[in-house]
Amino acid sequence: MRDATGWQYEDTVSAERQAALATPTSFDELVALAVNDICKISLRVEPGRDRGLTHCLQPIFAFELPSIGDRLFNGPHGYRAQYWRGPMEGLQANAKLIGALTSHLLSAVDLGSDPNVAKINLCLSLRATSAKFWIQEIPSLLANPTVDLRLEPWRSEAHRGVQFARWALSAPEVTRFDIKGALIDPNGNEVVPSRKIGRHYEIHYYGFS
Repeated sequence: MRDATGWQYEDTVSAERQAALATPTSFDELVALAVNDICKISLRVEPGRDRGLTHCLQPIFAFELPSIGDRLFNGPHGYRAQYWRGPMEGLQANAKLIGALTSHLLSAVDLGSDPNVAKINLCLSLRATSAKFWIQEIPSLLANPTVDLRLEPWRSEAHRGVQFARWALSAPEVTRFDIKGALIDPNGNEVVPSRKIGRHYEIHYYGFS
């Protein structure tokens, strides 16, 4: 399995930032810091977008990690690095991070803000396998991605023209993130869009999904 020594940066990432990204030296420590860092939490509930899933609902929590976000997303011990090491390692890290932040997310829920909030089991949705953490995908970040990471196989896939991998080589200094719970149907079942079933493998091979 790959380890943190193989997580390399291009010269676009300063030595000072690289040193900061490398601390602390475990994902568990990063998660603990994120629990104390999370703020400005909001919730919206959206219907499914894929054909046949528009009757399902998905909670989307937006929040900030002002101090730890860069390290958590771009560091050699961070969230993306876990997927780079292996798809199962990524899945485990995703569940651990969401589990650690769940109480903070739920404490910020305003039941009167959206009538759809009362129609979905938020706890169930956040505990489901398809719940996921990611940066807020701001169009400007995706339109002109920088090349900041020197990682295989993402670099080779980017050279081959895979757009996911081109985005993956960027290490933007982000502070705003989303946790998207699983899509839940009216009967309380988790529903996963076909294009997201292999998300953990896509991030492992291409760095993005």
